[in-house]
Formats: sequence, C-alpha cells, structure tokens
Amino acid sequence: MSADGPFLNADELAIYVADDWLSAPMPDRPRRLAATQALLGRADWEEVVPGLDSLAVRFDPERTGPDTARLLFARTLASVAVEEDSAVETFDIPVCYAAAFAPDAADVARHLGLAAANLPSWHAAQKWTVDMIGFQPGFAYCRAAADVMPIPRLDQPRQSVPEGSIGLLGGLCGLYPFAGPGGWPLIGRTPAALFDVARNPPSLLRAGVRVRFTAIDRAQFDRLRRR
Repeated sequence: MSADGPFLNADELAIYVADDWLSAPMPDRPRRLAATQALLGRADWEEVVPGLDSLAVRFDPERTGPDTARLLFARTLASVAVEEDSAVETFDIPVCYAAAFAPDAADVARHLGLAAANLPSWHAAQKWTVDMIGFQPGFAYCRAAADVMPIPRLDQPRQSVPEGSIGLLGGLCGLYPFAGPGGWPLIGRTPAALFDVARNPPSLLRAGVRVRFTAIDRAQFDRLRRR
C-alpha cells in the first residue's frame, strides 16, 4: 500500500465515545475506506461500521477499556495508508435494464440529460465504490467516482421494491438485497444474490470494494436467476 497524502495526527482526531462504541467523522472517502479495511483486519473490534462520512467501531469492554480502545482507534485512523486503485477488489454485478425492471429510467435519464436508451451504458460506464452497507442486510450504497447531478427520491415511496432492484440518486447507487419499501428511483434489476445466510460472509459486497455493472438482457437475467 502507499500513502495518499500525509498521515494524520492521532491527538487531533475527533473521536466520540458512547458506551462500547467509538466513532469519528471521516469525510475523506479514500482514507475512510482504507481505514475500514485496516480495522477489519484486527481482532480488537467486535464490529466495524463505515458510514457515508464517518466510521464507527464497537469494542469489548471486558477486554479493552474505553481509553485504550480510543487510543487504538485513533492510531489506526492516523496511520492508515490508502491503497492504490489496482489493489482494490472489484465485483462484477449483472444488471437487466429492461423496462419491466426500470420503471423510473425515463425520469432518471431526464435528470442526467441523457436519452433513456443511453442510461444503461452510462450507468455501466461509471466507476463505483461501495461506501457502506446499511438499510437492509447487504444493501450496498455505491458512490460514483465522477461528479453526477443529484436525483431526488420518489415523492411517494413504493410499498414494495422487488429484490435485486437497482436504485439511483445520481452519484449514489443502491442495491436492494430483499423486497421491501423504498423511495429510490429504479433503473434495473440484478439476478445476483446480494445477501445469502449460507454464504460466508453473507453479504456479497462490503465497504471499500469496487463494483462494475454489466448489462444483460431478460433471457440472461432469467437464466442467472434460476441458478
């Protein structure tokens, strides 16, 4: 790994303590994602939870006191080195952009200044990185590397969004592992199993990995779905 910019001063980091949790604001996205991987590689933490602009960890108070935990957390955040792009794991996610799976594609394309027919190729061409997992088990919030015009949520959220749906809020793309309510505009659907309790780990994606979307047709979707 190589450092991207100077290391931070551990004494100057803002770290908040709440019972057995520590959290710190980390708006620097590459450093936040690199810190997540560094923390996951240590046995000091019961949980590591990256957010969109912060990072939190849970420690075991029977093994580690809050002062010691804070020091360990601060030292990791201060010394983390940002990985080169080539070292980041990439997951290929097939997506069917057929009209039946993309009820909001026309509105999304209009917000982006695209023809609706060009939305699939635009979406697949973006470089996406998972910022965090949340909302549902395995629900991945993917951030585009490029600046993208924001897209508003639906005025009326859907009572049921189908499993595998792909939502888009501009530079933020969300993948629904399960059916349930949701307010993201939908542009496609993946047959990939985003969360499987029989798999270790159950979530297909995790914070910090790259996602590459690949367009498939309905026949390919049905075939992959049956596997």
